[in-house]
Amino acid sequence: MMRNRSKQGGATNGSSSSNGYGDHDGYNNKARKNFITPRFMLGFVISIIVLILFFSALHNDNDRRTLKKKRYHVNRHDPVVSSKNNKHHDKKKFGGGSSSSAADDGSHNSYLQTYEHVPVTARADYGVGRKVAKCPEEYKKTFWIEGKKINQAVARAIRMKGWRKSDKPEEAQVIWTYVSTTHWYKELQPWQRYNHIPNYKSWNQKDSFVTYMLNYQIASGKPLPAVPETYRLDEDVELKKFQKRLFKEGGMDIPWVLKKPNVNQGKGITMLGPQSQELKHVFDTVEEEKEEQNYIIQRYVCNEMTFGDNRKFDFRIFWIVASLDPLVLMYHDGYVRVGNAAYDETDWSSTKAHLTTHTGMAAEGKGTWDDFSDLVHEAAERGGPALKKRLKGVDPMDHVRNQVKQVLGEMAAAFKEITFNANNISSENGFGFYGGDFIIDWDLDVFFIEPQHGCGLDEDHQFRVDMHNALFSQMIEATDEIWERQEQGIGLQNLQNTGGYEVVYNDGWMYEYEGYERNANKKGCQIKTGELKKQKKQHHDEQDNSDSEPSKKIKK
Repeated sequence: MMRNRSKQGGATNGSSSSNGYGDHDGYNNKARKNFITPRFMLGFVISIIVLILFFSALHNDNDRRTLKKKRYHVNRHDPVVSSKNNKHHDKKKFGGGSSSSAADDGSHNSYLQTYEHVPVTARADYGVGRKVAKCPEEYKKTFWIEGKKINQAVARAIRMKGWRKSDKPEEAQVIWTYVSTTHWYKELQPWQRYNHIPNYKSWNQKDSFVTYMLNYQIASGKPLPAVPETYRLDEDVELKKFQKRLFKEGGMDIPWVLKKPNVNQGKGITMLGPQSQELKHVFDTVEEEKEEQNYIIQRYVCNEMTFGDNRKFDFRIFWIVASLDPLVLMYHDGYVRVGNAAYDETDWSSTKAHLTTHTGMAAEGKGTWDDFSDLVHEAAERGGPALKKRLKGVDPMDHVRNQVKQVLGEMAAAFKEITFNANNISSENGFGFYGGDFIIDWDLDVFFIEPQHGCGLDEDHQFRVDMHNALFSQMIEATDEIWERQEQGIGLQNLQNTGGYEVVYNDGWMYEYEGYERNANKKGCQIKTGELKKQKKQHHDEQDNSDSEPSKKIKK
């Protein structure tokens, strides 16, 4: 910058030099004399002021972060550790790396760490109050929300509880956006609450979700029967396990679902029927696309319960992270999503008979939670004495609900150090509203298909309007009780204003469905026996005519 200014000065003062310094050998006396001009001095002073302001802002930001960390240490008995340094994360699995602890758009650097220890009981100081900054009185019960149609249900329900809409986000206690917006994580005041959590993709992406849940299962020693048998085919260890499962442990005799992990609405899914050529050569597909695409493969759930006139369905429940520090997660009933094609366990040629949501068909149908409850009670009657014995006197619908609550609590424990924490936000707490998709078989055993970060809030039926009113009005009451308690330093045990929400995880305490037993003798899919025998014979004939093992498709 100094050279450019002196060049301009030299030219102005009549220098004939091409480099603007008076001659080719260096500064001449005239250039030296005119170097420090009023214009130069003004620019120099402005530059100094800008640098001072920059370093001052940087210093203040560091002070704020330091104070936040000190505040956590003062108000909590357990030490503050970021997820990347936490003792639960020093073992790598499945070719891991370290999980990203940066506040970003939810992405993560690596999936695969396991835990040395996973607490399944409350902390020693459970219930000890944590005091936080008070929301200014003039901003109490105020919210700022994006002006999008999809957010109307949220705004309507929150207003029903007496909250006021603010035109300025900096003057609102709650900030709500439908899509996670990164900059909010670092721009919040300590007393503000934003409805998104950093690093959410660690559980919202199918491959990452399955991996962390299986890591949790290994570390805790607890079975996770609600998570279908799943393998990640982009990891050598998992791929070889599935190869063994397929060719040596009867895997060719059952159907599987091949999934591209990070797409939705029925996209990227292939049905692989028993003894089919597609299943036999699945490793070819994985090998050919490994540079562009990861795959997971899940065992197909047979003997699924159907809705109405033999329609495939799943049920969506809702859950909220009511608090990040300490972590509190709650469950709420939802509704049913019904497919448009007849369910058929004998036809694996397309996905239409096996998916609830399908991009090539009209929107799925909807059913209420009461409709679902009626169906479950009918199934309990149909199940006879054997099912009644397994229920052990528990209401059939409570039996279903309890399974969901348990796996949600386990998910909270599995992801607590990875995403469900306040390490990467500038406010003292946060919250989030999410969904989860489950399927159920005729044994009344449920299967957790995937959690959902973005829940559709369409109001195409009156029951959904009523449901949204309940979901969001009860959500704001539950979270507001937590914030009020924390401002007073009161613990979060025995929350009173949860409405239809039920606590499944609270600061280390986790809901467990005691005495629950799944049916150990699951009924298989209604596969045509003759066709299966024909395909199996063809498969064995091909093996006999080949000089290599079926695993030849896999590069060692």
